[in-house]
Amino acid sequence: MNLISSEIGRLALTIAVLSDFFGLTMLVVFEAMRQGEKEKHYLWYYLLSVFGISTLLFTGLPQVVKWINKRTPEGKTVDQNYIIAIFLAVFLIGFATDFIGAAIGTGPIWLGLAMPNGPPMGVDVMQKTEVILNDFLMPFAYASVGLYTDVFAMTASWNTLVPIFTMVFMAIFSKLVTNAMLARFMEMSYTESFVLSIMLILKGQTEYFLCLHWMDLKIIKIPFFSLIVIMTIIVTVISCPIIDYMYDPTKLYLVNKKRTIEHTMQGSELRILACIYDQESVANLFSFLDFANPTSSNPFTVFTLYLIELVGRGNPMFIDHTKHINAYWDNNNEVIHNAIKHYAEARTDYITVRSFTSVTPNRTMYQDICELALLNKVRFIILPFHKKSITDGSDYSIHIRPGVQSSNANTLSHAPCSVGILACKNDATWGTNPAPMFLRIHRQFVMLFLGGPDAREALLLAGRMVEHPYVSLIVIRFLPSENRGFLKSERKMDDGVVTCFWVQNEWNDKVVYREVFVNNGLDTVSAIQSLNNSTPVDLWIVGRENGIDPILLEGLSDWSENPELGLIGDFLVSMDVNTSGGSVLIVQQQVLRDPQCIPWGCY
Repeated sequence: MNLISSEIGRLALTIAVLSDFFGLTMLVVFEAMRQGEKEKHYLWYYLLSVFGISTLLFTGLPQVVKWINKRTPEGKTVDQNYIIAIFLAVFLIGFATDFIGAAIGTGPIWLGLAMPNGPPMGVDVMQKTEVILNDFLMPFAYASVGLYTDVFAMTASWNTLVPIFTMVFMAIFSKLVTNAMLARFMEMSYTESFVLSIMLILKGQTEYFLCLHWMDLKIIKIPFFSLIVIMTIIVTVISCPIIDYMYDPTKLYLVNKKRTIEHTMQGSELRILACIYDQESVANLFSFLDFANPTSSNPFTVFTLYLIELVGRGNPMFIDHTKHINAYWDNNNEVIHNAIKHYAEARTDYITVRSFTSVTPNRTMYQDICELALLNKVRFIILPFHKKSITDGSDYSIHIRPGVQSSNANTLSHAPCSVGILACKNDATWGTNPAPMFLRIHRQFVMLFLGGPDAREALLLAGRMVEHPYVSLIVIRFLPSENRGFLKSERKMDDGVVTCFWVQNEWNDKVVYREVFVNNGLDTVSAIQSLNNSTPVDLWIVGRENGIDPILLEGLSDWSENPELGLIGDFLVSMDVNTSGGSVLIVQQQVLRDPQCIPWGCY
């Protein structure tokens, strides 16, 4: 259900960890008391054994893993012998806990808690075990639960199970009501408190296997075990659709307030969220921020978010580096944040930077992006596109990092502000030097105006960029040769924004404005290709898709390979560019939840 990175999901996860830790403690106490029933000194043997094994694990294992991580060269995998030793340790610790009378699964759980998460050891262990555990062994484990479940035995012994059924039902009901009341006490909404309480009554494989352990000890029998399994299945079957219906974490990101560049007043602070996937993204981020032309009269507040795929640990992690200065996830993370720090120090007069790191699954990265943008009232999110590798002077190949494409698409769908996707084909276009002196190289930008709110947002951003002393701008407005197929309201707004832009830059010799009349999408593409062949272009700027006159794109729908870029953006990214590189910036203006919201009254 992709709730692990949502606000309610994180809260439920935290509460579950605390309650399960308390539950494991009570389980140890219960096992000790049960062994003490035979002989009192067995109780002390058991407690001393548990204390000795847990102390050895939680003090010795982290040091061993840290030593292995230090011996592993950066960017390399852990030696196979160490991985095998960890796998053997799982069997040994399981045997040890079973030998002292604890559940056989308790030892491996302690082993996992004691092992430091993250790369390189955590990543390698996860990668080498994930497929065989999740796809092969886990189904067999559930099959063993099904083999022990006997519905007929449960119905035959129903009279003896009624008190137990009543007790379990009351426990579930009381937990549901209590959690909902406590959540309301913490000023959560009725919906969120109810959803949180439902999440906390869900059970999983741990409870099943604990019951199997109790069956081995003859504490419970098959009818009672079958009752627990059936009730757990029923609660899950009922709860999951309710959660899915009542709670949508993306609704929070859709706001009625205008958070766009178009509705940011001149002289006010512009808040930007810059997403980073790798070191290459940092260099492109520096270039974009510099050419967006922050000044002391138009300062920027930049929130950088380094996104790391969740591998080698069970839970997502979000780090605010202003509060946790040395909380680095890996060496690459430290390098990236040091580069951002040096960049910010060179531009303290007009750029304020706050750095964050998110370690989360690819499928939920957009939730952290949107939530951070919402909480900090960001006006513009900048997303990197693909990783590139230059093969020669003009050819290039694009390699898509798994999950990045879907993350960008989800961010576009749910963002609470405007979004830009930056695709840099050639890093030489932008450069990686953080020093402002590097910017004294003349750049040629081209703005393709096809109409609609996305194009207006892109034009206003281009207007900010052309104020940079070393940037020239060509604005090409595409118009249909016949007056058909367009919305009059959109055309009037387009005319107003274009006229305002031209009035401001009429005497600016760095700005060129042209109008091109076309009959279909092929004419539009031909005009772009002609400009590309005649003029070295450092950056193409274009609106994504909203509000574009359909005549301008007629016949292009079959060409799209990356729908998150829009038709023209996708064509520009895949186009054979000239030697300048021709990076592309695709802009989407904020999509409001209430389309009737009056633009000038909503920010």
